[in-house]
Amino acid sequence: MNLAPKGEPHLGRRGLYGAVGGHSHTAAHQMAMLWVLNQSDGTRSLLEISERSKVPFADLCTAARALEGAGLLMKDTCEGRAH
Repeated sequence: MNLAPKGEPHLGRRGLYGAVGGHSHTAAHQMAMLWVLNQSDGTRSLLEISERSKVPFADLCTAARALEGAGLLMKDTCEGRAH
């Protein structure tokens, strides 16, 4: 579940945009993070988010782990529901 559902999460300030700067698909990773944040209201799994967004499940898991590490997403994100 998104722990900061109201307002802008300031991903740059939390080092999430900079942390993916070396990746060749930085824009795709950033989009995956935004999809996870937007859809993680406790009612959808990451698989459901993947199907809806057309973003590969593995990419959403990577994004969810980064968001969890920054304190923006509740733990247990890749085991079913995006909590």
